[in-house]
Amino acid sequence: MADVTRLEIAEHLSAHFANGGVSRSDLLIAAVGARPEVRAVLEQLPDRRYTDLRQVWEDLPAIPVGL
Repeated sequence: MADVTRLEIAEHLSAHFANGGVSRSDLLIAAVGARPEVRAVLEQLPDRRYTDLRQVWEDLPAIPVGL
C-alpha cells in the first residue's frame, strides 16, 4: 500500500465533497474505479462523516502526498 498517494486518492474523491459531508461508505463507493490498493487504504478509515478531504488526511497521516 506504500505506493498509494494522497494525489491518487484525491483524484477519486475530491469532487464528492461539493454537496456536503460524506460517509466512509460514500468514499468507498466514490472510489469504485480506483486500484484495489487505493480501496484498501480507504477501508482503513473510521466510520464517520467527512466534510472535506483534509479530514481524510487526518485519518490517514502515513499516506504520502506523492511519490
